[in-house]
Amino acid sequence: MEYWYKEHFNEDYLLIYKHRNDARAQSELKSLMSFIPYHKDQKILDLCCGAGRHSRWFWENGLQVTGVDLSSTLLNEAEKYQQSRDIHYIQSDMRNIDFDEEFDLVANLFTSFGYFQEDIENEQVLKNVYKALKEDGYFLFDYLNPAFIKQNLIPFSKEVIEETSIFQYRTIENDTVVKKIRIEDHSSRRTYEERVKLYSSEQLKMMLEKNGLKVIHTLGHYDGTPYDENHSSRLIYICQK
Repeated sequence: MEYWYKEHFNEDYLLIYKHRNDARAQSELKSLMSFIPYHKDQKILDLCCGAGRHSRWFWENGLQVTGVDLSSTLLNEAEKYQQSRDIHYIQSDMRNIDFDEEFDLVANLFTSFGYFQEDIENEQVLKNVYKALKEDGYFLFDYLNPAFIKQNLIPFSKEVIEETSIFQYRTIENDTVVKKIRIEDHSSRRTYEERVKLYSSEQLKMMLEKNGLKVIHTLGHYDGTPYDENHSSRLIYICQK
């Protein structure tokens, strides 16, 4: 499952994370973006934009938005919601983007980091963010809190959505969160796997600052609460180039 991210982000993914909608995006970003002095018509890169729920919020708040994602399925879903919005969507692996000082802001949200087995590949993403940002530009980086995950991991859960059963099994293996997902409906059974490498807050800060991204704020939740290693569910960095 080295390339799990190439198989997983499809129609079933949209069902599994159906609760992650535009309303949730608004509640997540309203507080976080108050830490960044952005203004209308600035350019933002939504890196790993998925189906575009955050991209739409950025656009509705006056930003010029480019969304990048590897999944054609999720990008097609994003396009369905374009309506009068002028959001530019691009299909690309986040390791391969090649923007050069084009954006005032870059956002990487909903744990869209740590997908790759090798540290050098994950760090390449941060190098690309640095290159994409204009001087003094901001990076909003939303990652899970490894310490919290280790203490509060839920090994198994099941839910039923629209007559489809979703079984999720979670483990930690070699400092990687592994989620195995089984989906069953009246016609078939499908299995998927998610793998996210765990980096401590100290490791991430070192990686960020090594690559020219100075940490300005470290937050522990979408409401802007300061990060607490033992109690925060998220690890969110506001950085500046």
